[in-house]
Order: sequence, then C-alpha cells, then structure tokens
Amino acid sequence: MYKQKTLFGLTLALIAMVLGTALAMWSETLMVNVAVNTGEVKVKFSDWYCSDKGADPQAEGFHNTEGKDVASCDISVEVRDGEGNPIKLLVTIDNAYPGYSVDVGLVIDNIGTIPVKLLSSSISEYDKEALSVSLTVPEDTQIDPGYNSTYTLHITVLQGAAEKSTYTFEVTLTFAQWNEVP
Repeated sequence: MYKQKTLFGLTLALIAMVLGTALAMWSETLMVNVAVNTGEVKVKFSDWYCSDKGADPQAEGFHNTEGKDVASCDISVEVRDGEGNPIKLLVTIDNAYPGYSVDVGLVIDNIGTIPVKLLSSSISEYDKEALSVSLTVPEDTQIDPGYNSTYTLHITVLQGAAEKSTYTFEVTLTFAQWNEVP
C-alpha cells in the first residue's frame, strides 16, 4: 500500500510537471525609459526710461512754456537675481512739484523657455491726495521666449502734495506660464 501511494504521488507530480511545461507561455517584456525636462518661467527688466528728458513734462491743465528743467526722474537697479538679471528697479523723482507728470517705461523680457502672461499687477498704498499713479499694460500680455513687452507707469504730482515731502509706493508685476492665466 505504501508503494502504491508513493507511485501514485510520483505519477501526480510527473503529470503536474508535464502539464505545467505544456501550459507554460513564452513571454517578452518591453520597457520605456522616460525623461521629462521641464521649462523655465523667467522674466527680467531689459530696459527702462523716464519721459523727463529735458524740460519738465506737465500734467493736463499745467504748462511749462518756459521749458524749465526743475525736477528729475532717475531709474536704477535695486535688486538682481542670482544670474545678475535686474528684477527690481528703483524710480527716484527729485524736486517734484504739483503738475509734474512723468511716464516710466518698463521693458520686460521673457528670458525663460515658456511663454508667459501677466498674472497680476498691483500698486501699493500711496497718498492719493499727493500723487496720481496708474499702470498701462499691453492689450495682450503674452511674451514669448526671446521677446519683450513694454509697460508704462504714469506718475503725476497733485496739488495735495506737501513741500519737502517724500512719497513712496511699490509696483508689483507677477508673470506666470501662459496656460495658467485666464
């Protein structure tokens, strides 16, 4: 009986091996290595200018028929990024008076690899009795890589400005990849 059980067990093992080999499937595996290199959103100021290039520019209702050059407008780089690109400018207007009005041109370059659009812009709090400040943005704010766009900051000193005073404010322009801006 022991021999029959052993023989039966060996027979079942042999049948399992034969069936396993017969049912075995051949296979081959394919693989794909994927590398995703992301682009870069990067902008900088490439140029800037002030409309006061001689006789003081005047707001509507004021005149400078004498061609006086009393006030001045100066723009300098205040902050650079790690690669030396200008990312914050300082506009200084000296000896201003009511009626003095300048436009500050800001040329913004897309030095990244992805098209960008203006996501938001803001002008910090300032004395609205002393200054009128506005920002003109292009109708289409998209800047493709390697191209630029010009934004204009309008600043006018109003009658409410006090003598020998300093008024400050900050303009912030935030750019994002073009497909995130509605």
